[in-house]
Amino acid sequence: MEFDPDRSYNQPIRDFVKRTVIDEVEDIIFAPNCNIRIWYNFQVESYPKHSHTAAEVVIPVENSYKYIADGRRFHLNCGDILIIPPSIPHEVECDSEGKRFVFLFELDFLKRMYDYDDLAEFLKEPQLINSITHPDTYKKIYNFFLEIVEIYFNYMGKVYEMSIFSRLTEVFAILAQDESSLKMVNFTNDKQHKNFYKFKSLIAYINTHYMDNISLEYAATFVGFSKFHFARLFKEFTNSSFYDYLCHRRIIAAKTLLEDDSLSITEVGRMCGFTNQSTFTRSFSAHANCTPSKYRQQIRQSRL
Repeated sequence: MEFDPDRSYNQPIRDFVKRTVIDEVEDIIFAPNCNIRIWYNFQVESYPKHSHTAAEVVIPVENSYKYIADGRRFHLNCGDILIIPPSIPHEVECDSEGKRFVFLFELDFLKRMYDYDDLAEFLKEPQLINSITHPDTYKKIYNFFLEIVEIYFNYMGKVYEMSIFSRLTEVFAILAQDESSLKMVNFTNDKQHKNFYKFKSLIAYINTHYMDNISLEYAATFVGFSKFHFARLFKEFTNSSFYDYLCHRRIIAAKTLLEDDSLSITEVGRMCGFTNQSTFTRSFSAHANCTPSKYRQQIRQSRL
């Protein structure tokens, strides 16, 4: 079973829903009486930066598609799966014809599960899933989304929410357990593949020790390379420089800590590994397009 780009995928209930975006926050309108909306999108149209409380999943089925999510640029090929967690700012660049599915899910139900912590780290930032980043589980995940599309579009007048969420829960269960979910990308030859476990271990270390003073020299020693060779290989594996990756990971943590009003901005920066306030403010602004103070203010306003 594959996605059919020539098929007409009509909404099971009500076809057109007006899109509403206020101050870069989109008010998601799910299909009536459920927590799901799936769009079969073929418009040649870009969408400026926005966010929403729903998780978004996009799968191109004809031609490529470009997303910028949380400041990272993704060039999606047919069959790629991009998962954008709730409230992550993202935008779409589209200047050519193509077709893609855009899934919107309310995920609050997952947080009530006792093993949600296994997934929480994965859902802190956008995740690209394909045969390179998840070689052992990609096909199974892709097939679950195929089933979700069939369930959603095959019945008129009703959305079988329980059946859809059972498949989605399977997807997240796989991702929570998948050992290759650490953003190891761009395997292009056997030599790179041999180094996979070294870099996987390093990424896991960075993700749990980002608040420490981790230098490039230390990271290179961690995987057993010279710092010059390491810098090149790290970029090949993660599509990011070592310091950019470390900074990005610290900013993700800072965004979470900024939700706690009992912590000062200075404390948040220090807890995330920034040695001084000016460096924290400059780095945060570069990644989030606003200062830490402004970001905290936006959080407070969203609670009103």
